[in-house]
Amino acid sequence: MRSFVTRLLVGCLIVALAACSRAPETEPTAATVLRLTAEPPPTATPRATAAAYPTVTPHIFCEGAPESFLIIGERGRVTLTEDGKWLNLRAGPGTENDVITQLAPLEEFLVLDGVRCDGPYAWYQIDFRGRVGWIAEGFEGQYYAEPWLTG
Repeated sequence: MRSFVTRLLVGCLIVALAACSRAPETEPTAATVLRLTAEPPPTATPRATAAAYPTVTPHIFCEGAPESFLIIGERGRVTLTEDGKWLNLRAGPGTENDVITQLAPLEEFLVLDGVRCDGPYAWYQIDFRGRVGWIAEGFEGQYYAEPWLTG
């Protein structure tokens, strides 16, 4: 048993000496230093709008014509009247201009320009299936066309 104890003591001594010995000195290496600085918050970047807003038609009152409701840049449609009349699309704003075509009740169109007063009518320039011309919005309280904002 004595040899066992001797060996144990020698082993512990070797471990203790190994733990106490100094590791060889090495050259210091370059270190990366990070400095944290506060950055200003990002500024808002202006974004382009998805679509142009329609131009709201100013209230122009044509003598003898009903108040105007069509909106430039928006769609409209021919109203459904009791007599079922079709709406004339004319070459210019006024009844003296030639009829290009006629629009049936509930036909849709795009309003391009307006209001022009001629006689007792408020006239709007429209695009109907690629044909550009002028329509009268109404007469004596009856509307021939109305805004058609379907969303």
